[in-house]
Amino acid sequence: MFDPTTDKPGILTGIAEFLLGTIFFPLVCYICQRFFRTTSVGLHLCEEYNIKSNGIHDISNKITSSTFALLACSTGVFVNQQCNSDILNERFYILDNYLIFGVSYFLYDVASMYMVYSTLEKEEVTVSAKEIFKFLSERPLIIFHHIFVPLVGFPAMMYFRGGYGDCLLGTSFLIESSTPFVSLRVILVHLQQKESLLYVVNGILMLVSFFLCRVMLFPILYWWYSSVSGLSLITAILTVPMWVHLSVIGLWTPQLMWFNRMLKGSIKIIKDRQKRIENGKKPPVKLISEDSPEEDSGEEDSAKKLCQKLD
Repeated sequence: MFDPTTDKPGILTGIAEFLLGTIFFPLVCYICQRFFRTTSVGLHLCEEYNIKSNGIHDISNKITSSTFALLACSTGVFVNQQCNSDILNERFYILDNYLIFGVSYFLYDVASMYMVYSTLEKEEVTVSAKEIFKFLSERPLIIFHHIFVPLVGFPAMMYFRGGYGDCLLGTSFLIESSTPFVSLRVILVHLQQKESLLYVVNGILMLVSFFLCRVMLFPILYWWYSSVSGLSLITAILTVPMWVHLSVIGLWTPQLMWFNRMLKGSIKIIKDRQKRIENGKKPPVKLISEDSPEEDSGEEDSAKKLCQKLD
């Protein structure tokens, strides 16, 4: 019987794994949506926290993203823990199997993100050339990332490397470690938990995990390669094939830009809260009703948009 943790994928198993991925990730999203739209608990949450169609699509998208991230990180940890001294030549076919299974996620996620975008100002998802163009033009970085990975990253990781460097590749899967924290931040915004301790703790974990696993991961992998090859860091970098450098640049550049946005967004939120605390000591100029919480809408929208770009 085929074992994806140890067996090399063939043509038929590869096709089956890809098709399984195209079913699995949309299915997770669909189950989340059905939970909010049909179950008593889900309907209660929607009523309690005023979660509309956009919130349901967004939360479902983030849960699916976290599912993908947990599977990828589990695969990476599985490989990393089995790596011995010969990290460049050891072979782990679980990577090939997960790459085939997981590549469809990026295609699904583009469609899912569009559904979130399409319901920002209305309840139903609509499709038009104008709306699609606006969606692509407003989210160029994440769209580039989601197209780059299947079209360039997948062939590079599956074929161009020739089965070389599985330990390095498996460890790079840990880049997804920050995704659950980014996703939870969006979910907490929808659940109106911006003032909770959980939101603060999750924000700190998000920044730390993003920095370690997305910003610092690639420099660490280069250093690891140089140490096991017995070369200086500069010499090791020069011996790495150019397509590897190009792939790293394509993957790493968005991470640096997102981290920069994340830092700026976090600093802005801290300053806004400090201003609110200071202004809270003064008599309010305008009385805002409970049914229309305009005071926090700007920060809430800002947090949602920031996290949507980071996912």
